[in-house]
Amino acid sequence: MIQDRMLRIGILGVLSTIPGEIASRIFVHFGFGKFGIYELSSLIITFNRPVFTIGLMVDFLVSSVFAILLYFIFEKFGSCHLVIKTTVGSLFAWLVCELLFTTLIEGKYIDIRPINDYYSHIFSTIIFGITLGLLLKKFIFKS
Repeated sequence: MIQDRMLRIGILGVLSTIPGEIASRIFVHFGFGKFGIYELSSLIITFNRPVFTIGLMVDFLVSSVFAILLYFIFEKFGSCHLVIKTTVGSLFAWLVCELLFTTLIEGKYIDIRPINDYYSHIFSTIIFGITLGLLLKKFIFKS
């Protein structure tokens, strides 16, 4: 068993991205979105070439740091209503990342995405937040 708490929390953050990516892939498959979460994350590095593996690495790094940051916040201010807090936190992080992404990349390096892409990513972000909250509640903040 992993004894390092920060490593465990980082791994939980990484695992939480997988259900969100599955949801975004389903949206892309049915034509509701243009990019999956990992593909969109890769555009931060590649600018105009969406690549699954690079996006996977970027998303894993960001989600593990985000999970550790949330852990410190919950340790300081309390961990009640954990799923709601992680969902709201992930939506706020999505908003910040989306603002940076649209300011720096979209329209300059890639075509402007359809509005459906934003909705699929919001839904995937909610899934990420719920999954992270449930995993943190089960493995870190045990009652």
